[in-house]
Amino acid sequence: MIIEPSIRSNIFLNAHPKGCEQAVYEQILEVKQKPAFEGPKKVLIIGGSSGYGLASRIALAYGAQSDTINISFETAPKGKRTGTAGWWNNIAFQKYAKELNHIHKDFVGDAFGSQMKKDVINYIKETFGKLDLVIYSLAAGARFNEETGTLIKSSIKAIGSDAVGKTIDLADLTVKELIIGTATEEEVKDTVYVMGGSAWEDWIQTLHQENLLNPGFKTISYTYIGGPTTDKIYRGGTLGKAKEDLELSARRMNELLQESYQGEALISSSKAVVTKASVFIPQMPVYVSCLFDVMMRTGTHESILSHKYRLFQDMVYGNKRIVDSMGRIRLDHLEMEENVQKETIHMMETLSDEQLFKLKGTKVFIKEFHQIHGFQYDSIDYTEETDLEVLSEFLPE
Repeated sequence: MIIEPSIRSNIFLNAHPKGCEQAVYEQILEVKQKPAFEGPKKVLIIGGSSGYGLASRIALAYGAQSDTINISFETAPKGKRTGTAGWWNNIAFQKYAKELNHIHKDFVGDAFGSQMKKDVINYIKETFGKLDLVIYSLAAGARFNEETGTLIKSSIKAIGSDAVGKTIDLADLTVKELIIGTATEEEVKDTVYVMGGSAWEDWIQTLHQENLLNPGFKTISYTYIGGPTTDKIYRGGTLGKAKEDLELSARRMNELLQESYQGEALISSSKAVVTKASVFIPQMPVYVSCLFDVMMRTGTHESILSHKYRLFQDMVYGNKRIVDSMGRIRLDHLEMEENVQKETIHMMETLSDEQLFKLKGTKVFIKEFHQIHGFQYDSIDYTEETDLEVLSEFLPE
């Protein structure tokens, strides 16, 4: 079939396998240019098929020669459906990682579910060995509650009053107003259940009880703090409440891990990047576009791979850790520099829509949004037929 981008209401309905492979390949090429570092040997990544989870996997597999297990909920191709980008990212990683001669295993399914825990634990016991690091990088819109038999859904909403701002319509490339409604108490509670720290904590407690953690074991999850332009959602909205819960879980786990393993539970605040959710958060697309433009001009812009590589080399397993008063690793310190924030906000307040689209940062934002779904790679001829069956030959067992 010929696969062209299918976008509806800023949601990509398909993905291009060759473009997803190119995305993984470029990250691998990038990490190969960096020096090796001493890091964890056995890593479990919960949510490692895209974004920061995938970048973490590549950084550790190639930078620290880590063995990895990835758990991700993805959809396989079927009929005219191409399958999700994460599905193809997993296949591409397995294809290239064969050169490492290490263990790299993928579990595709519900990371919240008890059956998945059992399957992964059995694999660790039988094949993998005890863990040195667990990365919790799960981005899920819903979580099944096995006790009540109900599916709980998360909401990206404001608290107290609506959040109003701009977004970029990717189909017609225009700036449009975006209004995010006010959450009910139940929606706040449900979002915390889905996106907070309880599932992360359940995983670590289970692995601890099964005696599958090595001395010095670490676990880390990612958060985003950002500046005043997105504060209404990221810190003051339902997402913010979920992140607060995530941080509380880290503090509880840190006590357990220090006492039992001389280990630690960490929260790392990442820089703003292009994600599938970016366009659904008021002001975020405009903020990221202007931020990218400023950071590229100042020479402080980082790729997603370089960002996560620096996290592990310098701050998790190195001696260059930057933390705030709450103990969170501030990998986002370059984004949050006063001059960067000041110039970014000034651009947001003064640029016309026409001027915004002329920015290099905006062009990068739009291109990267397409690329996380496998599109807009210059090296790929998108008019060629794509055989999904042939491209699935590296499907993990």
